[in-house]
This record gives sequence, C-alpha cells and structure tokens, in this order.
Amino acid sequence: MTGIKWRCYNAGGLAYGPVISAPAQDDPVLRSFMQCVRANLLCVWRRKIKPDAKELWIFWWGEEPNLTDIIHRELE
Repeated sequence: MTGIKWRCYNAGGLAYGPVISAPAQDDPVLRSFMQCVRANLLCVWRRKIKPDAKELWIFWWGEEPNLTDIIHRELE
C-alpha cells in the first residue's frame, strides 16, 4: 500500500530494556501508546529482545500528525 508513513520510537538507547518492569502509566512506550489510541492514531507497540524493551510504531496517511503532546519525552 503506497502513501502510508510511519515512525518508530523507543526509549533512548535501552535496546535491551530495564531490569524492573514499570506500571503501564510509568512506561514511556506504553504511556505514549495509550495517548496515541486516545488521539485515534493507528499505532502498535512491540517487545524487543528482553521482555521490558519496547518499540512504539505510529502510522498515518497524508500529513504527519502533531505528536508533541502525545509522545513521551524519553522516547526517540
């Protein structure tokens, strides 16, 4: 499908994730995921190598949405 754009975010340099799992509201990826869902953005998060390492993928069509107040400041 042409025209779909995306961006991937992860917690800066934590490719293997933290040792201790945080509640969803304290996890930057899960918190941003919940904000994206509330903003009706098509998104998905996935675990990486360790269970607590995560990525957030956001998809859109057309102009890039303003993600300033949606994406947690710890995500790159």
